[in-house]
Amino acid sequence: MKRRTTLFVAALIVLLVSVFTLSACGDNEGPNSGVGKYTYNTSMASFPTNWNPHVYQTNTDATVMDYTAVGFYGFDYNDAKDGYKLVPQLAKEFPIDVTEQYVGKYGIKEGETGKAYKIVLDERACFDNGDPITANDYVESLKRLLNPVAQNYRADSVYQGNMVLYNAKNYLYQGQKGVYSARDVYDTYSEANDAKLIFGFGSYVTDAGTEEEKAIDNNFRKAFGFVDAGYGLEDTQAYMAAMLGFELATIEAMEGKTLAEIKADETLSAVWEAIIGWWKTMPDEELDFFYAEKTWAEVDFNDVGIDQDEDGNLYIFLEKSLSGFYLHYSLTSTWLVHIPTYDACESVKDGVYTNTYGTKAELYVGYGPYKLTSFMKDTVITFERNDDWFLMTDDTYMTTNINIRYVEKDETRLQLFKSGELDIYGLTANDMDEYQSSKYTYMTEGDSTWFLAFNPDMEGLKAAEDLANAGSTSSSKFNKTIITIKEFRQAFCFALDRAAFALAVDPLGGVAKALYGNIIVSNPETGEAYRTTDEAKQAIVSFWGLADEIGEGKTYATIDDAIASITGYDPAAAKELFNAAYDKAIAQGLMDEDDVVKITIGIPASGAAYYSQGAEFLKNTFIEAAKGTKLEGKITFENSNDLGNGFADALRANTVDMLFGVGWTGSALDPYGLIGAYTDAEYQYDLAWDTSKEMLTIELDGKKYSASVWDWTEALAGEEITLKEVKEDGAVGESVVFSAGTNADMNVRLKVLAAIEQIVLEQYNMIPMLLDNSAALKGMQIKYYTEEYIFGVGRGGVKYMTYYMDDAEWKEYVKSQGGSLNYAVSE
Repeated sequence: MKRRTTLFVAALIVLLVSVFTLSACGDNEGPNSGVGKYTYNTSMASFPTNWNPHVYQTNTDATVMDYTAVGFYGFDYNDAKDGYKLVPQLAKEFPIDVTEQYVGKYGIKEGETGKAYKIVLDERACFDNGDPITANDYVESLKRLLNPVAQNYRADSVYQGNMVLYNAKNYLYQGQKGVYSARDVYDTYSEANDAKLIFGFGSYVTDAGTEEEKAIDNNFRKAFGFVDAGYGLEDTQAYMAAMLGFELATIEAMEGKTLAEIKADETLSAVWEAIIGWWKTMPDEELDFFYAEKTWAEVDFNDVGIDQDEDGNLYIFLEKSLSGFYLHYSLTSTWLVHIPTYDACESVKDGVYTNTYGTKAELYVGYGPYKLTSFMKDTVITFERNDDWFLMTDDTYMTTNINIRYVEKDETRLQLFKSGELDIYGLTANDMDEYQSSKYTYMTEGDSTWFLAFNPDMEGLKAAEDLANAGSTSSSKFNKTIITIKEFRQAFCFALDRAAFALAVDPLGGVAKALYGNIIVSNPETGEAYRTTDEAKQAIVSFWGLADEIGEGKTYATIDDAIASITGYDPAAAKELFNAAYDKAIAQGLMDEDDVVKITIGIPASGAAYYSQGAEFLKNTFIEAAKGTKLEGKITFENSNDLGNGFADALRANTVDMLFGVGWTGSALDPYGLIGAYTDAEYQYDLAWDTSKEMLTIELDGKKYSASVWDWTEALAGEEITLKEVKEDGAVGESVVFSAGTNADMNVRLKVLAAIEQIVLEQYNMIPMLLDNSAALKGMQIKYYTEEYIFGVGRGGVKYMTYYMDDAEWKEYVKSQGGSLNYAVSE
């Protein structure tokens, strides 16, 4: 469990409780059967709101599943116990490629591989109520995950990323209507569709295919940097008129007309011929200038990429080829639910679908090493060992019970730990002097980066601003829209002394310099860390403006020297940026000279010292940084109420203006998929940044190619996208089809990933603060399997954790020590 609340990226969870060897289901006395009771006592500052695998959103919500559910495959120690390996869990063996048997079905063509797999299930697997788990359970669970009426939050786990089940998205979206880019509607251009193609330098886009809104979204506008330059529709039309030699009014007249209407008009037809003559170098590029209505076709579930055979085997069919590690990694979690319980929990009222599965202990059935026995909101969660679980062995899972208490305040948690009522305590800044050298203290480098997060949405911030000023008769108003000025957010980035923040709030937190930390692995086959690659290093120095200061006779001899020098703290630059932001805000009419900027800081857990102390530190830091600038005395802060698990939604809705200490966890072995957390509107904190409109140019094989940030993200997921060559003189070159999925050249994947990382950083919406290093005190009652932390398996988790005393003996021991244990003991 992470010490700070985090959103969880997709469903690829590395579960420390989910590493197993084989045994029998329903015919096992269990480890230490008939011996004592061994209870693992831990705590949380916020509790799950649901643990339905189809809709959960946060790492906190996933807590119950961590103990009660497993995947087809999971992580275990390797033979040397110095690393990890993937092992079968719900499956009996690794997937068998049967693609050649399905040519002509599920979109599979002759000669393709890695698109159809047979998964032999372990017939001993069962739910914790004793019901057997069959292939049909997976099929029916997927049907519910993709329920078009439900529109489940986790549905995208089977149609985005590396593993894309055939027709999964089409089944989910069937019947929905919207207006989309013509390339998303038609595979090829045909004159027969001219009456359906809507021309636009300004275009029409849709939110999940349901809401239409006018937006500037034209491929050539993006390719030539119009969006980056802040050019609106009128600027683009003027540019095109001048370049092509037509009257501006003629260009304007094309907007919103169908291609059929344009061709029928002699003047507009001439303009169209000029545009397409300049632009087109590949077939079907007429589509680049148009939008079209689309109604998602009806899809029968039998046409979705999942099936079963009479022998009880499961089959999955993929739209993109996938094999090896990333296939197995994609199957370390499942969409499995207990169908009778799930169906009894669903209802539709006034067209609104709800499902209460996974909101109470009695409304959930697990299939892992522990059973959920009780859930009392913001009080306690209890589990007991599932002794009938088919993967239980006599030398694992000594823990018979797990109790998770709701404890809001750190000081209360420490007292409970010292009195023997908790078995682990996460150290805070206030504890380090006393416990840093304790023999019970364990240091861990996490896989997360914590950010200072903004969502600079003009409309949302203006609404929040109006609300803050409601009823005021003062000439001085509160301002929030200055947050949309990039220089303002940049000033916050350079004003933050990350090392000082860590010292005050999180002493073990390392200075974060980019999106990814040091243990993110870019090549899971070799273990190569992403941050050690040349591409990743270049992204860091480019973002921090040091790329031209490296080399013989320059400031830094090597790129490693330059990276080592980065602290992120530059108060002089911050002051210049505050002044620049103020000038722009005044010039753009966003604020008046006597206005005061009011920033609401979102607080996920008000009782946690990290957030209370951190908010105070940031307030003082930014107020001090603005002194001597035009914003001196004009920036104020307030804290929100406790947001709990709703912190991310609060920022997306602009009900708070800034979050800190937030980020993503999981997928440390797949940074190519994890990047979607920063570019996919389903997960972004900063919804104001539309990555489908932001263009990114990357050099590949000596040529520069342009595509949207979202398209590049899709390419890393194995989708085929169209790249447009951008020549040195700005002319448009050839178009090429491109994909950079799991089977692509690793160097190409790294170039794309690093380029996306850099452009995400350059928005200054997600400002890196600290790396997720942590320290915790281990209770005297428990013993870890390995002293060193190993990615994927930790120090053994509850599977391998053992106890020096049972609960009764432990109680007596604590009593003998006067009811308070001394953990400030060095070796």
